[in-house]
Amino acid sequence: MIQTMKNKKISLFALAMCFAAGAICAAAPVAKKEFSDPREQFGALGVEEKYFAQLADGKRISKEERETLLRIMFRLRIFPPLDLESWALDSGLLQTAARNPKDYRGQIFRLRGRVLEVRPHKPHADAAERYELPEFHLCQLKLDEFDQPVVVFTENVPSQWRLGAKPDADGGALGVFLKLVKGDAPIFVAPRLAWYPNDLLGRLGMDVGLLDTVVNQEKLVEKDRHAFYSMLAAVGRAKPGQLLKQAEENLPKIPATWRWTDEAGQDCYSVVPLFNDAVKNPKSQQGRLVALRGTTRLVEKVLVEPEIAAQYGFDHYYQLMLFTEDSQGNPLTFCLRELPKGMPFGNIPQYAESVYVAGFFFKTWSYDIRKPSDEPLSPGESKVRRQLSPLLIGSSLVWRPPPPPASQTQLNVIIGGLFIAAMIVIWIVAWRSMRRERHWVDKAIGGPPTDFTPPNEK
Repeated sequence: MIQTMKNKKISLFALAMCFAAGAICAAAPVAKKEFSDPREQFGALGVEEKYFAQLADGKRISKEERETLLRIMFRLRIFPPLDLESWALDSGLLQTAARNPKDYRGQIFRLRGRVLEVRPHKPHADAAERYELPEFHLCQLKLDEFDQPVVVFTENVPSQWRLGAKPDADGGALGVFLKLVKGDAPIFVAPRLAWYPNDLLGRLGMDVGLLDTVVNQEKLVEKDRHAFYSMLAAVGRAKPGQLLKQAEENLPKIPATWRWTDEAGQDCYSVVPLFNDAVKNPKSQQGRLVALRGTTRLVEKVLVEPEIAAQYGFDHYYQLMLFTEDSQGNPLTFCLRELPKGMPFGNIPQYAESVYVAGFFFKTWSYDIRKPSDEPLSPGESKVRRQLSPLLIGSSLVWRPPPPPASQTQLNVIIGGLFIAAMIVIWIVAWRSMRRERHWVDKAIGGPPTDFTPPNEK
């Protein structure tokens, strides 16, 4: 049985207010691009030209060069993500960079390939304290456009790889080019190493490693921001109906405890693990694709801030709460990129629409609802309580609108027709009844006389 919201009434108004307040705010405003190249922008962040000037090609990384590496890694924490994307060069230019490394130092490259190895490294104690960096990672990445693996230094890698691993998985980075070491292997520094697993979410371009930063059983917070908007951007790249089709194909393969059979005998995704298992072990559900049928009673359009729109490529999304047959009156929250054409939305009294929707589980999120007015409160006790709900992200949904109401003219025609039909039936019944009565009387008296003479003529 679902435990998170048992025997609790849901306030639609409170939930609507929560939706309005729940949209993630952007981080600090992104500075406008006013620099001629990334090196100039790094200079403004404290990585001056002298740090790039001490880099020498064809040699191992020296102590002085390690200082440059760590300083860039430290400043990438505050390098505006939108600028990082806008400066990024295609990895096809790496061959040119390898021939003219001095001309490309400090330039940013978009790297995508197979992650071969991830090894943890610890800086010296003084550097760790100075740069607030207890650990970083050396990653080998094999690109299609380059003959040998490139080396990427970063402080952020997916949690599965933090202890050192040979993933042999798709990954990538936005890397700052430093130098060529012996053997002409390019060295980069990146804010993080992305992971694109071989599933639908990974194929849609979602860095699943970002889910490591999500804070469960809390409201949408700043740490959720990058993962939340990245997943919304990823589902926006799906083909129409692709999520639903994949979810239906996955259904027979999932554990029996994650399914249930409805009254029509049809297998369905159960919401129980989304409520219970996700609270106990968030990793068991994060990124899992499900498809659910139910009734949505609240749909709100959420506008995102201009900086978010510029970075992720969309300026709005929709939040809805969904009640399913097996959710025991407890709502699930879906965030969708689009709604079907013509579907009404908003906080409308008695709003209820039948939908079929697919989405990836993002987190268990919390929001405040007002306690029932008849519930006794202790002195100083809050009038609201924290509520938990699964939060899923999808592309769109299938809407089953109710039959359109008949117009007044149609109603008049129908009523008139029924009245005429009723009168005809009554007339036929009365006529047949009169015929039967007359026939009975004639039979009772032997029928009409054939030779009748008036009495006074006898």
